[in-house]
Amino acid sequence: MSKLKLTDVEWGEFKIGNIFEIARGKRHIEKNRKKGSIPYYSASSVNNGVTDFISNPLFVMGNKIIVTTFCDAFYVGSTFTASDEITILDNKYINKYNGLFISNSIMSNKSKYAFGRKAFTERIKEQIIMLPISSQGQPNWQFMEDYIKQEQKQQAQKIIDYYEHKLVELAADVIGLDKVEWKTFHFTEVFQEIQRGKRLTKAHQADGPKPYISSTAENNGVDAFIGNETGVRKFEDVLTLANSGSVGSTFYQQFEFVASDHVTALKSENADKYAYLFLSTVVKRLEEKYSFNREINDTRIKREKIILPADKQGNPDFQYMSDFVKKLELDKVQEVLEYIYIYIRMMTILEEKVCEISWKDFWIEDVCEIKSGVRLTKANQEIGLRPFVGASDSDNGVTAFVSNKNKSLDANVLGVNYNGSVVENFYHPYEAIFSDDVKRLKWKDGIHGNKYTYLFLKQMILSQKIKYAYGYKFNGERMKRQKVMLPVTETGLPDYDYMTSYMQKQELEQIFKILNYLNKENTHV
Repeated sequence: MSKLKLTDVEWGEFKIGNIFEIARGKRHIEKNRKKGSIPYYSASSVNNGVTDFISNPLFVMGNKIIVTTFCDAFYVGSTFTASDEITILDNKYINKYNGLFISNSIMSNKSKYAFGRKAFTERIKEQIIMLPISSQGQPNWQFMEDYIKQEQKQQAQKIIDYYEHKLVELAADVIGLDKVEWKTFHFTEVFQEIQRGKRLTKAHQADGPKPYISSTAENNGVDAFIGNETGVRKFEDVLTLANSGSVGSTFYQQFEFVASDHVTALKSENADKYAYLFLSTVVKRLEEKYSFNREINDTRIKREKIILPADKQGNPDFQYMSDFVKKLELDKVQEVLEYIYIYIRMMTILEEKVCEISWKDFWIEDVCEIKSGVRLTKANQEIGLRPFVGASDSDNGVTAFVSNKNKSLDANVLGVNYNGSVVENFYHPYEAIFSDDVKRLKWKDGIHGNKYTYLFLKQMILSQKIKYAYGYKFNGERMKRQKVMLPVTETGLPDYDYMTSYMQKQELEQIFKILNYLNKENTHV
């Protein structure tokens, strides 16, 4: 098949309201929202418009295009809910491929809208967009789909090329890693510059492109993006160490940033990117020694010691550190390439099959064994390493780690909350014990009980969440008689092979998105 070009088709103008059914989201103020797993979209240009994850939506939809009041447009395939700042577009021909195509076409009008002239639903209805047209003068849905599929495959090849080149590059650098001696060094022997950042309150932060690094343990320490040029301290190619807040959090900062007074910049003249990454894992061990009540001040940090590989002269062996991390990266690159190859194969295999599959309603009790947990109060919990699963909607349902053992001890099950965060459920491949607020579901067909089929079942059960609440619990009897939709074979039995393949594809798509992002970042660099 020859390469598709945007010039291969005719284009036409369409009023959005003429080709889409239009709906508007519903306001759901923050204080009334409960934490959960359903994406909540509002007027944000980042994270594809997702601003929260909730368990009590006012409505749910899926397979739609959403448009914010600033004319950012996104295709949303899975279940979601949205604020009244979102316009929702629907057409029976929408899928993730042409949805991405149309989203980009809508966003080409973004310059028309601003804070003083927002893209409200009525304006979006009247907005004209350009789309490829068929011989009948209608949107050419098939061309849009085929074009995006082509672009994705080309992007996949670019990523393969990048990582294959990286594989060769790293392999050449790390040949012959030898054993090494270790030695204790003072911080001042490793880092020639040790300097704290400068205080900058939120009230004085101006919006801009420069990362502002503070004492958070997330997002590589980035707390905001600012435009301040005076009264700040800038660094680059250093480690940042959190002195307070998430004390001990350490990150490598390759690019220029502004440091808050809650972090210290550590500069080594002899470290490259890879050696810094090695050092960051060692320095991070300080979080075991310090805490919120015992911060890392300037005096303490200069007296600190760390154990590092040493060369024959007794100095920190930066080359060994660098090569060691390169070897780790090499191993990961090999894994990455395998994922990409599998992803491309899976895309090809499943592209057509999804349209052929048949579906059927099943009572949960007909396909799953439903087992109860065992009550274990906090007072009776003994600290240990075994996960204790409670009726939580976070941390995979794990609310504690205990040494207790009881009749609920199980593994490779779906834990479903009938109390607390009702209907929330998580797959547990590991051995755990379960609270009496959680039911354990196991496929009656034990052969096909794996991560992918349980994750598929998880989503089917979650689609029923809106029916239940704290006052209307998802108890054992209701769970038994709850229907779920499942793909079926020609004989009418659950198609576990399809469930496995479908969830593998979903997993690989997410991995591919990350790799795509990383490839763009590395290309940019």
